[in-house]
Amino acid sequence: MIVVGAGPDDAPRKPRPFLVVQSDVFAEHATVSVCPLTCVTSDTNLFRVPLEASPDTGLHDAAEIQVDKLDSLARDEIVKIVGTIPITTMTSVDDALRRWLEL
Repeated sequence: MIVVGAGPDDAPRKPRPFLVVQSDVFAEHATVSVCPLTCVTSDTNLFRVPLEASPDTGLHDAAEIQVDKLDSLARDEIVKIVGTIPITTMTSVDDALRRWLEL
């Protein structure tokens, strides 16, 4: 799912979009593992996954999922849920996470 939250590195705590990559099994845990999204595209497609804007994603502009910036948010830093991603994109994220973390 795509959420909006204030990341730990966001100076004025400006809300930004993140993709939740944590298993639902840990829904009661105090933090959530996330990858930030950016509209600044790059050529690092081994660990950046493209994501199109659509009503399902809740995004207004195309973005990249920054697998190389895996982070955690406290649950109270999540402002709202904005959308979901296609299963094919989540499979690409899973592959990119395995590459990035060498799993």
